[in-house]
Amino acid sequence: MWGSPEYENIWHELEGDEARVDPLPEYLWIWRAWHRLSSERQWIAEGFGLPLGGTVIKGRPSTIPWTVVQAWAVHHDLTHAEMTLLDRCLIKMDGIFISHWSEKLERSLQK
Repeated sequence: MWGSPEYENIWHELEGDEARVDPLPEYLWIWRAWHRLSSERQWIAEGFGLPLGGTVIKGRPSTIPWTVVQAWAVHHDLTHAEMTLLDRCLIKMDGIFISHWSEKLERSLQK
């Protein structure tokens, strides 16, 4: 799913101060982990009925699984504190991603 348009355009569509993300060099490892592990997130099928019998079924992204974060930490020999920091940062980054994705879906359905 990483090559899907939802991922490719997310940061390009943000406006204002959110338009560009330049993490400090000491936090690039977290940014890279989020990008690499995003391919492991599950997509949940959701649907709803529209008037006159129409139906919309769309995949909704979920968070990156903790087990994947743990495997990443073991593979990269992260300490417990580093893994905890990574996990907390990925949760926040996923929250922003999912929130943006949801807003984008709502806008597309209002057209």
